[in-house]
Parts: sequence; structure tokens; C-alpha cells
Amino acid sequence: MKITYEQLYRSYPVLNHLLNENLPINTTRKFAGLIASVNPHLEQIEANQNELLQKYSEETEDGVFEIIPEKRQKFIKELEKYLQYEIIITWNQMDIAELGESVSISVKGLETISYLLKDYEDVAVIA
Repeated sequence: MKITYEQLYRSYPVLNHLLNENLPINTTRKFAGLIASVNPHLEQIEANQNELLQKYSEETEDGVFEIIPEKRQKFIKELEKYLQYEIIITWNQMDIAELGESVSISVKGLETISYLLKDYEDVAVIA
């Protein structure tokens, strides 16, 4: 499956949340394997983000790095361009039912990982 760094970056908090939920054992194993396989990519995203922060920010007196206002647009443009990089992950889309009945996930979280689910579009019911 082909995904962008942006999809991965946005999905990570949701996937991490799911690892702390009581999921069926096979589903837990699938997500754990997925996270293990994408961790190097997440580290690369973080490294690139740090490089861009160093390039476009200054350290405040409090030791916090803030992006220089006149460089903000360049920072955003470079980061957005980088996040469009595509990778291939090994993942067979799963049914939402495989998450189990007791899983707690927000609508936004479910939408964020919808590319991992084969029946996501079938869930919405319009009356």
C-alpha cells in the first residue's frame, strides 16, 4: 500500500492510542507490526522537521525554538513538500469490526486511519 509521509505522520497518534486499547489479539499484533515497520520513517520525518526548525527558527531566552515570522511560509512550504513523499507499507486493509466492540476512538481518529480500513466508507449511514 502506498501512503504519504503526511498520512503516516497524522496517523501515528491514533495508532499509538490503539496500541493502548484492548483490541483482539490478532488486531493488536497487526498494529504492533505496522508501527514497528514505520518507525524508521517516523524517525526520518522527525529528523527532517528538526532540520527545518534549526534552519528557520531562533532560540528564545527560555530555550524554546520559535520559527522566525518572516521565514514561516518557507518553513511550511518545505515541510509540506517533504510530507508528500510516498512510501510503500505492507498492510492488508482490515474490517472495522476487527477493532472489536469496546475500542474507543474518535470520529476524527477513525477518519485519519481510514486508509487502513476496507469498509470505512460503508460505516456512514445517512437517514
